[in-house]
Amino acid sequence: MGTIDTVRAQPALTADRVSEAWAAAHVVTRRSLAAACLTAAGLALLLPGPLVTRVALVATGVLLAVAALVDVHERKLPNHLLVSALAIAIAGALARFDAAALARTGAGLLVGGGLLLLVRLVRGVGMGDVKMAAVVGASTGSFHLLAAPAAIAVAAFAASAYAVAARRQRLALGPALWFGWASTLLTVALRWWA
Repeated sequence: MGTIDTVRAQPALTADRVSEAWAAAHVVTRRSLAAACLTAAGLALLLPGPLVTRVALVATGVLLAVAALVDVHERKLPNHLLVSALAIAIAGALARFDAAALARTGAGLLVGGGLLLLVRLVRGVGMGDVKMAAVVGASTGSFHLLAAPAAIAVAAFAASAYAVAARRQRLALGPALWFGWASTLLTVALRWWA
């Protein structure tokens, strides 16, 4: 009796997942990704902090936007992009040499991730959404104490409004989380300049 070798499917590399999502994306989605990346760069120009912190902000925003693109395509957020974004957000907070900013980053991580973890327990959002919310919380929290919960609230409102308008019960939460990240940081930047 012969044996049948079972071949396990190798998980796709993150770069391949991003390429597939890009190739499958509608032109509006591609332009939205480009606009998201430019928005991240614009936010870095508006927010206070050393150059390293600003570069980290751009990188975090771009990684979150690319993760949202993959989420739209697969309905699954790539861990490698989220871990990289979190590491960069923490490095940006460390580069400020400000213990309060670092403490706000940690608090934002816990609040952002914790809020969506509670939603996961009740409504069943994915763990990728919880992880992305933690990154959003860490990144926004380093700039203002209330930014993390505000970003999650904006994301929840944006996702709900889109779901109602599109008459959908399930959707990728990544784009809404990115929107919450960007709109909250823009609000912080405008308050800083005022």
